[in-house]
Amino acid sequence: MAEVTFLTWTDDGLLRHVVYQGMREDKPAREVTRPLATDAPPPPTTAPPSSHPRASRRKR
Repeated sequence: MAEVTFLTWTDDGLLRHVVYQGMREDKPAREVTRPLATDAPPPPTTAPPSSHPRASRRKR
């Protein structure tokens, strides 16, 4: 059984942007089920803008 990570499912039920993670010999294929949308981790959020001023080049 191969373990993969993926971005999402297509409308046709296929995986999109699959990355192979390795073989799983500890789990039989019969025990594997399709993850539900609630099983997926939340999408990454963008960090709020920093309140610190940015460094700039000094004019010469």
